[in-house]
Amino acid sequence: MKKRIALITGGSSGIGRQIAMDLAKQGIIVCINYSKSDAMAREVQDQITSSGDVASIFKADVTVESDVIKMYEKIRNEYKGLDILINNAGADAEIPSDIENCDYRVWKKIIDLNLNGKFLCTKHAIHLLKKSKFPSIINIASRAGIEPFNEAACYCCAEAGVIMLTGASALELSRYKIRVNTVSSGLTKTPLTEKFCTNNDFEEYAKNNPSGRIGETKDIANTVLFLISEKAEFINGENINVSGGILLKQFV
Repeated sequence: MKKRIALITGGSSGIGRQIAMDLAKQGIIVCINYSKSDAMAREVQDQITSSGDVASIFKADVTVESDVIKMYEKIRNEYKGLDILINNAGADAEIPSDIENCDYRVWKKIIDLNLNGKFLCTKHAIHLLKKSKFPSIINIASRAGIEPFNEAACYCCAEAGVIMLTGASALELSRYKIRVNTVSSGLTKTPLTEKFCTNNDFEEYAKNNPSGRIGETKDIANTVLFLISEKAEFINGENINVSGGILLKQFV
């Protein structure tokens, strides 16, 4: 994987940060996208470069098309191409609301960031990816995309849209040999989930999970590393659930 170039959206924290760090350890040149905290992005970049690996940071709001276009122009100018796109940027379901009382602005925000941002980043990456020898797109989604939750309709719909975007993209982009897959997580401990989940929430989830624990960011990153490797060259258009078997609970 050495010298391949990867863009990780939302790469300054949580799952995105872990993916960026782990890809860099494999010799992949990582482009870290972020939208808010310069300090957090530079911290990830510094950790990677201090080990002798290569990383750059790119500030862009993935829901703004002009930002996305400019980001890819900068990547092209700096690295001349792109091999891997990790569509990770998104908001979790941190604002519970039933459909009847859901503020439409909240609905639009979640759909825009979790689904539309992935569409824009995919659309404008194609001209770079189709020049790669082994191109791949990974969309990070959630088990909420296939299993509805109370008071989270906007989040569930956005995540379901991501899974369908993956299938449609894989079908269309196969002519360029671009593989597209989804990695859907269960509850994963990140700075974001720690804001709205208590320790009791985490413990209860772990107790109900067949694997006996909650997800960790490394679980998602490990799956991404496999899917972008040549070992996964025949996996395309799939949704890989990385949730410890929690979906099996409906059958027992």
